[in-house]
Amino acid sequence: MAGLADDFVEELKARVDIVELAGRYTNLKRRGRNWVGLSPFSDEKTPSFNVLAEKGIFKCFSTGLAGDIITLVREKERMEFVEAVEFIARLFNVPVRYREGGAPAVNRSLRREIEEIQDYAAEFFHERFLADDEAGTEIRRYWTEERRFDIETARDFRVGFAPAGGFHLNKRLIDKGFSVEALRDCGLFYTNESDRNPNVFRNRFRGRLMIPIRDAQGRIVAFTARVLPQTPESDPTRNAKYVNSPETLIFHKSRLLFNLDRARDHAEESGGFLMVEGQLDTIRCWSAGLRAAVAPQGTSVTEEQLALLRRYHTRVDILLDGDRAGRAAALRILPLAFTAGIEARFIALPPDADPDTFLLEKGAEAVEELRADAMAPVPFAVAALLDGDSPTPAERSRALQQVAEFLRGCESEVARSAYLAEAAELLDVDTEAALTDARRLWFRRQSGAAARAREAATSPKDALPVNNRLTPLENDLLWIILLDDRWVQPLALVVEDSWLDRDVPAGRVLGRILAEAHEGTWEGPENVDSLLETQEERNSYYSLAFREGSPEDPAEYVHSCVHCLAERFKKSELERLTRAISGAGPETSIGELLRRRGEVRSLTANIPFHLLHVADAPRPSGAASS
Repeated sequence: MAGLADDFVEELKARVDIVELAGRYTNLKRRGRNWVGLSPFSDEKTPSFNVLAEKGIFKCFSTGLAGDIITLVREKERMEFVEAVEFIARLFNVPVRYREGGAPAVNRSLRREIEEIQDYAAEFFHERFLADDEAGTEIRRYWTEERRFDIETARDFRVGFAPAGGFHLNKRLIDKGFSVEALRDCGLFYTNESDRNPNVFRNRFRGRLMIPIRDAQGRIVAFTARVLPQTPESDPTRNAKYVNSPETLIFHKSRLLFNLDRARDHAEESGGFLMVEGQLDTIRCWSAGLRAAVAPQGTSVTEEQLALLRRYHTRVDILLDGDRAGRAAALRILPLAFTAGIEARFIALPPDADPDTFLLEKGAEAVEELRADAMAPVPFAVAALLDGDSPTPAERSRALQQVAEFLRGCESEVARSAYLAEAAELLDVDTEAALTDARRLWFRRQSGAAARAREAATSPKDALPVNNRLTPLENDLLWIILLDDRWVQPLALVVEDSWLDRDVPAGRVLGRILAEAHEGTWEGPENVDSLLETQEERNSYYSLAFREGSPEDPAEYVHSCVHCLAERFKKSELERLTRAISGAGPETSIGELLRRRGEVRSLTANIPFHLLHVADAPRPSGAASS
């Protein structure tokens, strides 16, 4: 585990609540012993993502992924194992413990290196902004006179300046001892796989105003760079007013919002968040006293961003351009807001106004006045969808259908019905008829996805196993072990390794568990991770924890599984021996083959079934097996 203390991973799993971690990626609601939400790995409308808190595992039925907290972060954040462990530890303030003698600097992951590089780069750019030279003087003049911000605001946000030429940043980072791989993958340079000399990596940002982008925890993960007169004509991005860092291991623009690390502390006192278009708009809001302002990262607002906001407040007021494009952008946000459980209200600026200039000219009070008259989601949608004051019945019907589509992802049936009734009243149509049409639409859209999710989530009937089972026998035995791990030792005494199908993940995992039991090193299901070598095996093993029910007679169930395993092996082995006998040459011992065939034929009768028992009655379904 690349330097991690041997017992640290288990300690981390014990200390971290998987429901809280998964809640960072999707909204979860309790359903029985599980927590359920929309998949964080795919775009779906019917929740198929299940979390079993008591075992610290998840199962996503839409993608097939399953695992523990580390699997969740690895798949969602695209991290290696150690990176995921360090990431979770930082999120939950758990000090990472390394093996004795292993210096954390030696063991730091690529992700951690890239995080440190961003911080050093921000320090470098900020120094150039404050430098007592011609470039520093000019950038400060631009900041104070053209953008009309003060220097304290620049210090507060660590605003910087990227020099137009030279390799000064390269040298700074090389001197800090960062690896070539980290420098190539940090997003600050143009490189390719063949580049091995970081001294000549080409700077991505040249002659630009640099605004650090922080994640929700306040760590610098990327930069937004604004073009200036100092930007060289030879720069390949010269024609772009703003350029963001490319996506890296630590920067995913669809998953964070500019200034959220600060704004979240002011959302409650401000009555929710205020969303504006860009970073400089946000900084203007902050400097004017609107401290709950955030902005997306130059892209359309995403459901992940709204889910981030919902952790801290359920309302967001969206400051829009007052033109048609602004209304269209708002309509794209609406269904995402309903799905995320966010109340999105909309504030239209006067025509040709933008937040930066509007705040400069009118002040924060003017924005607060507009905010007091913000349009709630349904009235805004109806107004935006209708053109003219006298819509036809067909136009009203189409608008109502579109509102129903917006509401499709809303998990609360009560909220959906109330929102739709509000739309029906605004459109002057019969409420009951509107609800009937909408429910028909929702059912039609969701029934297919719901049926697939139910089919995936429901195991075959847990009757006694037969030869033509829908699931491998190895799955059934792993399942019984998850229900009660006391079955491991009896199975290890009876089941031969050659009986197991190693072509299926459950066969490989079961084989390793029984081998551990043979060697006396089996430590229980809580330590099974070390035996799961691939994600396919993790998916197979952890999915079984979500299998419903339990056998009425566990002992009979286990006996039947073992019997079928032996019968399956016997049939396959007899076929092999028969082929070997019929094709035997002079050098083959027919007698040995015939002896072996006789042994195989009597296999079932020789199984020591009296060893298949546990001391006490097996634990009921859902009981902890550790």
